[in-house]
Amino acid sequence: MIALQDICREYQVGDEIVHALDHVSLDIERGEYLSIMGASGSGKSTLLNMLGLLDMPNSGSYRFEDRELMTLSEEARATFRREKIGFIFQSFHLIPRLSAYGNLELPLMLQGMPFSERRERITRALRELGLDERMHHLPRELSGGQQQRVAIARAMILEPPLLLADEPTGNLDSRSGGEVTALLESLHDRGVTLLIVTHDADLGKRATRQIRMQDGRILHDEHGGRG
Repeated sequence: MIALQDICREYQVGDEIVHALDHVSLDIERGEYLSIMGASGSGKSTLLNMLGLLDMPNSGSYRFEDRELMTLSEEARATFRREKIGFIFQSFHLIPRLSAYGNLELPLMLQGMPFSERRERITRALRELGLDERMHHLPRELSGGQQQRVAIARAMILEPPLLLADEPTGNLDSRSGGEVTALLESLHDRGVTLLIVTHDADLGKRATRQIRMQDGRILHDEHGGRG
């Protein structure tokens, strides 16, 4: 599904060149469940941003479903990202003035989906997450766990094959974090390729493939976890 080859990303910090990603090569098969772990500054979030086309490397190759993405224009990358990749962040990133329903509707409107189809898809998604009675509530009227569930629903509303999660339980209590983890893993069980960046060793160990980074390089790549 994904093939990274010799990916490098450098930043200029004062007079120093920081090698955020240093010749990273990584293959990801469709349907895998990966965690990426490492200390702050190890390169894990930079790698997530590269996979999500939120940032572009200085050099290397990024192929997704046999399509080279390095040569795409910014507009083409945005379209590809919207159709193929879902994102979940620690801070939810919901639009404050929109209800739960509105936050899910926005990407469907941008896709040009008709109203009746939008309504059916959103209602079904919120019902499956136990949020049908909260669909018209604003984010500030929802608990942290409920906000993250809305964020997950928004990430998956266009049914992308790849889901990227950056510290998805970082702002949640243990109970809500457990519920979010179960939800993410249920999506993986349905065939979604799931990649989680986390500082939480317990969450990281649940993944069937665990990658540890250090100084912009992949230090360990091993299988285990739920599988």
